[in-house]
Amino acid sequence: MKRIIIGIVSVVVWIACVIPFAMGSSQSIASGHEFTVLAIKEDNVKDYNSMPVFIDLAEETDTDVYWTFNTSTQYANNPDPVGINGIDAIYHSGFSNLKLYNYGRRGSIVAIDKYLSYMPNFSEILEERPDIAEALKSPDGHIYSLPRVEEMGLKQYPNILFINKKWVEKLIDDGQLPEGLELEKSDLVDGLDLSRDEFKAILQKFNDLDMDDDEDTTNEVPLTFVSGNWQGNESDLIASFGVPENREHKTIVDGEVVFTIESENWYNAIVELNDWYNRGLIRSASFTQSQDNFLARGQDGRYGAFYWWEKETVVSEPDDYIIVLPLSDENGNRYVGVSNELEVEKGECVILSSCKDPEKLLAYFDKFFEPDYSAQLNYGSIDSGAFLRERDELGRLVPNDDHGKQSADDFRMRNAPYGVIYLTEEQWENDVQMESRAVLRCERLDSYIKPYTYEGATGIPNLNYTADELTELNIYESSLSNNILNWMTTAIISSNKPSYDSWKNFLKENSKSISTVKRINQTAYDRYLANVNASD
Repeated sequence: MKRIIIGIVSVVVWIACVIPFAMGSSQSIASGHEFTVLAIKEDNVKDYNSMPVFIDLAEETDTDVYWTFNTSTQYANNPDPVGINGIDAIYHSGFSNLKLYNYGRRGSIVAIDKYLSYMPNFSEILEERPDIAEALKSPDGHIYSLPRVEEMGLKQYPNILFINKKWVEKLIDDGQLPEGLELEKSDLVDGLDLSRDEFKAILQKFNDLDMDDDEDTTNEVPLTFVSGNWQGNESDLIASFGVPENREHKTIVDGEVVFTIESENWYNAIVELNDWYNRGLIRSASFTQSQDNFLARGQDGRYGAFYWWEKETVVSEPDDYIIVLPLSDENGNRYVGVSNELEVEKGECVILSSCKDPEKLLAYFDKFFEPDYSAQLNYGSIDSGAFLRERDELGRLVPNDDHGKQSADDFRMRNAPYGVIYLTEEQWENDVQMESRAVLRCERLDSYIKPYTYEGATGIPNLNYTADELTELNIYESSLSNNILNWMTTAIISSNKPSYDSWKNFLKENSKSISTVKRINQTAYDRYLANVNASD
């Protein structure tokens, strides 16, 4: 009897562990449909099956697609998502270069380039954009995933520094400006010119005084950011020391792949941030908080300064904040780095080899690259209110900025499935207007950030690697990233100043990883340039 009970419990446990991988967050794999596609989405996002854009796509292509779902947590816990029974494709797969290649060469996912005759839109993209074609190839030359392409020139510059104008005005009114700093209220406009030392002195006042008049000098947050986040991170603060920093600490300068952590200027920046931490100018929360935490905390009006793309998303009273130019050093120089955030993203959608009719399913996905569909996939459907019913004089879709009490971010999160799209300069000019907030971001970056790009610095493009290179990167790159993060965070959030010897020892201990990652990326970058130039 005891053995029977144990056996039953084992079966129950097995079912509890396995079934979530074969089911969505609230739906099971459906039968009786032409295709079933697994999408990774959170529970607060609307069901794709009811989204007007997917209903329209099904009608236009005469393709019956049923969408089933995993949350990001469920998906991350599945060691072999391509092994899920009953699905034909994975949307938002997020597969790395190595996973795409391994799944492809094993025959688990199809080589999409073999079906280009069924995909006129995608074929045209590959012909007109050899850089995209090159970026999507695996070591064996095949393309195993459909991309997401959204080009605005934004992601390369993910940080703008904002300061609380009301608090600086209060310092002026109370005669509390730092010694030697001469500011008038008329100076407090976008593009405020401050040196790093002047900014530091203002932050010290924000920390020491009761800036929000609540009779408490401990709840002000002088400066905050989201360390290591894709936007709103500390990279440009570090860059002000004369280093082309980004969140990966890896960039290209004059055609050479470099690690910023090897620069003595980088070490000097870490030492200074340690001093800011110990003075209370930045708090440990900046190195541990999530993006959502950062945005939520910004609503209470206690941020003295912060890094983000736009103030309107972060604080409830955006008129109280102005843009600060990239902080100047002791010689009056300003620097910002260039991020490696890619506007061409691989791994958005893969077709499983078990799919019985990949030709028809890929023809369906090919429609996603058309401007009207790309726009609705990216922002929400016309019927949901993401766009106005009437187009502009050029025939372009016009974004609807009025979502009532719902923020633009909340609306888009619920109504836009994102994923496979193609929106480039040509589409912005001819087919779809940019959101007004995207236009504002571009204008701010053009005026206040891009002119101060570290000379010769560029982001690392989407590189192709050989099978051997992918294997080596898999061994060295992730561990190196973790080591850098741990050393940097520990060095900053410490009561002791990080020593020069500890930094040198850190570089020595990671020298093999650093040299290997640099060598592989340099080789791949040189190969990328040769292939793209050969296609011109």
